[in-house]
Amino acid sequence: MSDATPDFLFAAALNALLDKQPTAKTRLVRHVGKCVRLVLPLLPLSLRIEGDGGFVAASPEATADVQLFPDLSAVPQWLTGGKLGDLFRVAGDGVLAADLAHALADFDWVLALRPYLGDIAASRVDQLIQGAISWRGRAIESAGRNLAEYAVYEQDMLAEPLAVHDFITEVDRLREDADRLEARLALMEKRA
Repeated sequence: MSDATPDFLFAAALNALLDKQPTAKTRLVRHVGKCVRLVLPLLPLSLRIEGDGGFVAASPEATADVQLFPDLSAVPQWLTGGKLGDLFRVAGDGVLAADLAHALADFDWVLALRPYLGDIAASRVDQLIQGAISWRGRAIESAGRNLAEYAVYEQDMLAEPLAVHDFITEVDRLREDADRLEARLALMEKRA
């Protein structure tokens, strides 16, 4: 297999990150030899799990034990508190998919980035990631408080369902009356 394939490059990048994540690799060792396919719209990636819990590029013809399909409709759910694994529909081995999700959820960015960025920069990137995650939680909580406050203080301004139904019924009745009046006027014009 050529070293320039997207599968090989993705596996190499993923392995570089996983080399610093012993707990993540330990979860994946149970699945040695299994094939994971990330089904991207223009570029499906096929990876096979090695004996050390890392990845190697797999043949595109290899049978996938689990397929991960990106689900853009799940982005709002993820933004409102879901997990990274929620962004994919899973087909195949559910245990392998769950272990992949847990391995990614337990990812320690400081350990992964320290060799490339240094201690301080890696810590800052981790703080940025953790800040984004906590911001998401605060944003959800704030939106919930705002909706609750709106419901309490502004409910008098909201139309009641029965009043809306009555209004629609009256509008329909007025439209029917206007249609009948128009028909009478047309009839009178013909007679005149």
